Amino acid sequence: MYLYLDMKFYKTFLTLVVLCNAMISCSQKKLVSTQINFMQPYCGGARPTPEIIADAEKAKPYANKTIVIVSAKGKIDSAKTNDAGVLSIKLKVGTYKLFEAWRFYKKATGGLVLSDFDGECLKNEWKKEIKEIVVTKKENKISEKNEIIEICPSNLPCVLESRRPPARE
Repeated sequence: MYLYLDMKFYKTFLTLVVLCNAMISCSQKKLVSTQINFMQPYCGGARPTPEIIADAEKAKPYANKTIVIVSAKGKIDSAKTNDAGVLSIKLKVGTYKLFEAWRFYKKATGGLVLSDFDGECLKNEWKKEIKEIVVTKKENKISEKNEIIEICPSNLPCVLESRRPPARE
């Protein structure tokens, strides 16, 4: 009789330990770090030198900028990149999308106001995430989605023609 109760207790105890470990590992956060860069095309009016063009084609760190993190469940968080453009944040197991703050908060860019833009075009711009992060127990998978491009004021997407600044010649 005692042996039967001891085995039953032992099995129940082991089941509880396994369940507790599973719950703890699911609720734990893992540190995720990723480099965030941006491109900045040449916007000057003079014919650029090859060095200027080469510099414009290099990715630059998206330093000290706010990134909005949205979980698959709709939970929203934000974090700032460091001086080198690295974003480090602790995340639970799940899928996350990263956005530039202006896109997530549905704002205008380039110092303009929303009425200066085509609304339908802007809706498509706001949907563009930078990266997708999938955190599992074993690894973090980071997928590049859309580049951040600091666009010249004369080439901003979605700007109404009547509001577009004149292009340099």
